[in-house]
Amino acid sequence: MSNNELMGKSEKQPLLQDEESEIGIDQPQESGWKEKLRSFGRSMLKKEMLTVLIYSVCYVISGVINSILLKLTMNSFQNYGFFLNQLTNYGFIPIFGAVVAYKIMFTNDIPQETRDFPKYKFLIMGALDAVTGYFVVIGGISTSGPLQQLLNQAIIPFTMLSSLVFLKMRYSWIQVTGALVIIAGVVVSLIPSLTGKSDANNKVFWNLFYLISMIPFALSNIYKDIGFQSVQDMDVWYLQFYDSLFQGIVGTFLFPINNWLPPPGGIKFKDIIPSLRDGAECLAGTNTITMASSNNTCDLPTTDFPCDNCHNAYIIIIIYMTINIVYNVFILLVIKHAGATVYSIANTLRLPLTNIVFSLKFIVPVSIYQAFSGLSVAGLIIILLGLVGYRIGSMIKAKQSGEDGEVKVIPGLGPAGVEVLPAGPLRRPLIEPKSPEHLRNQFFARGRHAVNE
Repeated sequence: MSNNELMGKSEKQPLLQDEESEIGIDQPQESGWKEKLRSFGRSMLKKEMLTVLIYSVCYVISGVINSILLKLTMNSFQNYGFFLNQLTNYGFIPIFGAVVAYKIMFTNDIPQETRDFPKYKFLIMGALDAVTGYFVVIGGISTSGPLQQLLNQAIIPFTMLSSLVFLKMRYSWIQVTGALVIIAGVVVSLIPSLTGKSDANNKVFWNLFYLISMIPFALSNIYKDIGFQSVQDMDVWYLQFYDSLFQGIVGTFLFPINNWLPPPGGIKFKDIIPSLRDGAECLAGTNTITMASSNNTCDLPTTDFPCDNCHNAYIIIIIYMTINIVYNVFILLVIKHAGATVYSIANTLRLPLTNIVFSLKFIVPVSIYQAFSGLSVAGLIIILLGLVGYRIGSMIKAKQSGEDGEVKVIPGLGPAGVEVLPAGPLRRPLIEPKSPEHLRNQFFARGRHAVNE
C-alpha cells in the first residue's frame, strides 16, 4: 500500500480506530458511571489532586493523633490542670518567638506594616483563647476523649449565634436545621452524665464546664472576622507568637476561678504555689499524690484527687506540642490547596475516626480508653447528620451568593477537633497571599543582603 493510500486512509479513519470499526462492527459504548469513574481516576492521578489528597489525609491523621495526645496529656496531669494550662500557654511562646526572630533578622517576610499592627487586637484574641483553653484543660480532665469530640461540634451553633448578634449574619433554613440537629446530638451525648450515670472518665459538672469553652472560642472566631479585616500580608508565625504571648499572660490571672471549683480542678489560694511546684515535679516524672501520701485512698472511686500518673509526662507533652504544630500546618495547607469544602469534609470524617480510635484497646492506653455505648453511638450519628446538613447548607448558600471560596482562618492551639472556621460567609481571607509589592520588596531586600555579604 502506497504512502498516499495510507495518508488517505488516515484522513478518513481516526488514529485509534481498529479494523473492526472500519468494517462496520459497532463497539459497545461504556455506561455513564464507568466513564465518570475513569474520569475521576484520571483526575486523582493529576499532581494537584494528589497533593490535595496527601494534605487531606495527613490533616485527618494528625488531627486524630492530636486529639488522642491531648487527652493523654490531660490524664498525665489530672491533678494539676492549672499547671498544665500554664504549660501549654507558655510552652509555645519560645517556639513561635524563635521563628519570628529569625524572620525579622534574616528575611523580609514580616514587613513593617505587619509589625505596626495594633497589639491590642492580639490581646483581645489572646484573652478569648486563654479563657477557651482554661475551660478546655480544666474541664477536659474529667471529660472522656470521645465526649470531648462530640461537645466540640457545638462550636457551630455557638458561632452561628455569635455571628447573628455581632455580624448581623443570616443563615439558610438548611444551616439552621443542621445546627439544631447538632445541638440535639450534644444533648443525647450528655444524657448519661445528666441522669447521674457519670463514670470515672465523665462527670457532669466538668462535662458542662468543658462545653462552656465553646462560647469564648466562638467569640474568638467572630473577633478574628472583625478585628483583622484591614491586615495585609500577615505572617502566621508572627500572629501565633503574639496570640500565645497574650494567651499566657491572661491565663495566669485566671487562677482565682480555681478557688471555687470542686476537685480535682479546685485549688485554694494558699495552695496555688504548692500545686504549681507539684505540677513541675509531675512534668519531670515524679508522682506526689501516691498511695503512701494519701493513706491508701487515692485509688478509691470516691477520692477527690486520684493517684498521680506522671510517668513519662514530659515526653507526652513534648510529643503533643510537636504534633499540635504539625496539625495546624496541615490545616493551612489543606485550606490553601483544597479550599473550605475539602477542609470541612475532612473535618467531618475526623470525628468518627477519632472516636473509633478511642475505643480500640490495642491502640490507646487504658487510662483514655472509652468503649462505645448506645447513647454515644446515637449522639455521634445525630451530630454527623447535623454536620452534613450544615455543610450542604453552607455550600448551597455560598454558591447562591457567588462566594469565591476564599477562606479566613487562624489555626488555633485550642481544643483539638474544633472547627476553626467562622460559621458563615467570609468577607475576605485573613491570611492573604503575599502581594506583588511585598514579593518585590522581599526579593530586592535579599539582594541587598547578598551584596553586603
